[in-house]
Amino acid sequence: MTPSAQPKDRELQAMIDLLDDTDPEVIAEITQAFIKRGPAVIPVLESAWVGPLPLLARERIEDLIHRIQWAQCSQALLDWNQSDQKDLLSALIWISRIRYPDLDEEEVRNRLEALRIEIWMEVNERMTALEKVRVINHVLFRLHGFRGNTANYNDPQNSCLNKVLESRKGNPIVLCCIYLWLATRLDIPVVGVNLPQHFILAYLDEVAEALGQYKALFYINAFNKGMVFGEKEIERFLELIHLPADPRYFKPCTHHDIVVRVLNNLIHGYSEAGKQEAVTELVELRDRLIQTNPWAVDLDEGEEDAV
Repeated sequence: MTPSAQPKDRELQAMIDLLDDTDPEVIAEITQAFIKRGPAVIPVLESAWVGPLPLLARERIEDLIHRIQWAQCSQALLDWNQSDQKDLLSALIWISRIRYPDLDEEEVRNRLEALRIEIWMEVNERMTALEKVRVINHVLFRLHGFRGNTANYNDPQNSCLNKVLESRKGNPIVLCCIYLWLATRLDIPVVGVNLPQHFILAYLDEVAEALGQYKALFYINAFNKGMVFGEKEIERFLELIHLPADPRYFKPCTHHDIVVRVLNNLIHGYSEAGKQEAVTELVELRDRLIQTNPWAVDLDEGEEDAV
């Protein structure tokens, strides 16, 4: 240990020694001091937690670690929100870190890249749109067994990209996000569509797109192994859930829409699990993202994806 590090370490130790103090003002001041130091103090807190501490101090350390990790994740998402919002994957990784703070980003990216390479080896420019989709579907759903998690539909894990990649089970929107990332990296014109209660994808008509027009050749249901369908099926679905055929339900959505909807799913999952504190935190974060969205997208609230 260097001499310059000793005072700082002694200061941290002094604060840890006060974590069983009964004075609320002292605890509030220590809490803010730890949070201000950020993730760098987490190893110190974890080391202290395994030592001979009173139960109250241990509980406060657990709360501190959670608060520091939450502050890091929420700030990262707010920063992303103020950016150009093009890097959807980074936002999904930060959302996953809300539940899994030790997530290995490199591992997540490597898993996705391995899938991309498998698909890339099979597709070529001479293929039709349907043929390209069949290749993606074959690799994702037949070879690797990705599927909708129908048994535990509301499990918060279904909204965490790392866990969906590990288990190969997820909800519609995260399965669509994986599909979307792969297609985008392969220059295949697939976009997300914010259909109520069931997020889907659209394969764009590239000729119309070159003319500045929007036209979907067809739609893709990643929750149902990449099933392809048309506008008539969307219209029938909207009739079943008693909603008008609003043009927004047929057209591409933004990455901001996707991030908000993933958070809505996570909120719904925690609510079903009775985790009210987590719900409160996530609702506050989601609302801040909506309120501070620099691109001012018109969003429907309350779509807690019965997806």
